[in-house]
Amino acid sequence: EEGVKPQTKEALEIIRNTKTPFLVALNKIDKPEANPERVKQELAKEDVLVESYGGNVPLVEVSAKTGKHMDELLEMILLMADMEHLTSDPKRPGAGVVIEAHRDPKRGVSTTLLILDGSIHSGDYIVTSGSAEHVKILENFAGHPIREAGPSSPVRLAGIKEMPVVGEPFKSFSSRSEAEKEAESYRASREAPSQKTSVLPLEASGKPVFNVILKADVAGSLEALEELVKRFESGHVILNILRSEAGDISESDIKLAHATGRVTIIGFRVQMDPQLRLVAEKSNIRIVEGDVIYQLMESVKKEIEEFLPATVLRTDVGKAKIVKIFKKEGARHIVGGRVSEGEIKKGALCEAMRMKDVIGRGTVIQVQHNKVDVSAVEAGKEFGALIEFRGAITEGDILSLFEEKITKQTL
Repeated sequence: EEGVKPQTKEALEIIRNTKTPFLVALNKIDKPEANPERVKQELAKEDVLVESYGGNVPLVEVSAKTGKHMDELLEMILLMADMEHLTSDPKRPGAGVVIEAHRDPKRGVSTTLLILDGSIHSGDYIVTSGSAEHVKILENFAGHPIREAGPSSPVRLAGIKEMPVVGEPFKSFSSRSEAEKEAESYRASREAPSQKTSVLPLEASGKPVFNVILKADVAGSLEALEELVKRFESGHVILNILRSEAGDISESDIKLAHATGRVTIIGFRVQMDPQLRLVAEKSNIRIVEGDVIYQLMESVKKEIEEFLPATVLRTDVGKAKIVKIFKKEGARHIVGGRVSEGEIKKGALCEAMRMKDVIGRGTVIQVQHNKVDVSAVEAGKEFGALIEFRGAITEGDILSLFEEKITKQTL
């Protein structure tokens, strides 16, 4: 019913880059407004030709709600696995990849692993991202406790010490000593020789710096959020990520934002304590939140565009010499003078020049010629004018008249 969405295109880009075999499951066909043919046409525009359109990509129309054609989908997955000669040995120690990680307020760091080969048992030791972790809490995809899991199984570990990196491989070991030896070897292989780099301050570039704190529900979402936010960096602005963490918006985030100055906190599928939100509002800390990544990015884009300084285009209108000061009340001056270049016009901005120095800036409120209100007086003619000007205009000052067009920058 929705067709090819931005996230579908992103998935297809990953599939192409990794050359991964794939099939299409067309969900929600139980809906009255479902239009499978339209979706197939949209897929064709993305160079995905399904079998019914003369291509080689299998497509199965399914309904997760009613269960329709789910058996056919499972059969197709198994068929493709056979064709790709995918094999595994459940008797080997488990190995696979980290597919998700987050910080649970009650259970600490939790991670989701996909076992590609071998098996994991409760009590094993898992090594990932250079950390050796004891498998104390092992759960299946539904969150139910299990004793072991074999190839192709997604499992969840809870209560581990370190936050693993999404996409990193993992290995399982039956003893702590083996796991710690592997972890030490991993860390040694990743250590690079220290290099001293000289980096200019961000302000040295002359561009405005947009400071952000990124928070997301899980590590995978955080990785995507960080990548999308970085895309807003351009010739107009520098994106400076002060902190990027999985978890709810915390007091520490608010303190960092307050101490740094102008900072925008960007939160994806996160929560925030109501009292903490009040503190943020009183401190004028900007918080942009959302549950749909692409809608959130639109909000972030607007936030950055509001932050960018506007461009000002100045157009010179004319010059005039002040001959007489008739009256002065506060910032308002009634003056008489003569236009030497261009014109003096109602609504124009002006700068008063004295001995080649600018002494102030104001606005022309009213213009008269021969005691009659006019919109402008041309060069060579005398005029009377009411000018809003902070400072003191004196006889002999030169008014430089101009107009400004202010344009907001866009990304």
